[in-house]
Amino acid sequence: VYWGTLWWPMGQLAARGVDGPWVAVLTFATPVLFLLPVAFWRRRHFRSGGWLLIGTGLLIGSSSMLYADGVLVGEIVRVLLLFYLMPVWSVLFERLIIGTPVTPTLFGTIALGLVGMVVLMGFENGFPFPRSLGDWFGLASGIAWALGIVFVRLGGPTGAFEKTYAQFAGAVLAGLLLMPLILDPMPAFPANAVADHWPWVLAIAAFWLIPTAGLSLWGAGQLSPVRSALLLMFEVPVGVISSVLLTDEPFGLREMIGGTLIVGAAILDVLLVPQAAEPAR
Repeated sequence: VYWGTLWWPMGQLAARGVDGPWVAVLTFATPVLFLLPVAFWRRRHFRSGGWLLIGTGLLIGSSSMLYADGVLVGEIVRVLLLFYLMPVWSVLFERLIIGTPVTPTLFGTIALGLVGMVVLMGFENGFPFPRSLGDWFGLASGIAWALGIVFVRLGGPTGAFEKTYAQFAGAVLAGLLLMPLILDPMPAFPANAVADHWPWVLAIAAFWLIPTAGLSLWGAGQLSPVRSALLLMFEVPVGVISSVLLTDEPFGLREMIGGTLIVGAAILDVLLVPQAAEPAR
């Protein structure tokens, strides 16, 4: 339930006077600072990860920050569903980078996911591209995550801690680079707001980010990129239901049909594509 409800505590912090993009940067920077002694102690493991670990951190970190910023500046349900198109991109990246054969069922997965996106976007204003900054962030987040998980699989025996820490550091860097796109001029560091609401920052890091990122990347190391992406899609109903119950955002027939098609892409793969057992490392 972590990814699907991450928008709520971040929204609570934003409502308390911290500008949205700073909320995401601060919450990802918190574990970077608190886990720095452990990262220094394990510095040999980081060096052994090399450029693949750096690429993994930048991709997964950028994905996490794009998703966090997307739910802060866009419609939560749309960002969530566009992010969870990731099985479509995972199929493509697995084929291009790892060489996994694309079966007819995988073509069906891609088709269902893309049709779901088209339905979700609608044709009122022309061809259904994402139209808002939040939409683009959600779509880009899923693409970056799918490619990052391929890097996780290629990264060999690098530990889950190193991948998780690299993700947090990459997210902070991405957040600082994205901030001028969201707020112009870029606001100053909200020192007073952070001093007043630091328990929220710590709670988001301790109870949402660290367990979410650690478990996601550990599991991704044991599974194929497509299967990893598909299992994460079970966050969709959590995110949709929580946003419908706790916000006044619109959720109608189009969102329901588009979301069902996107989730159906995941179910099709889980039920029909045989997955060879892979030994855990």
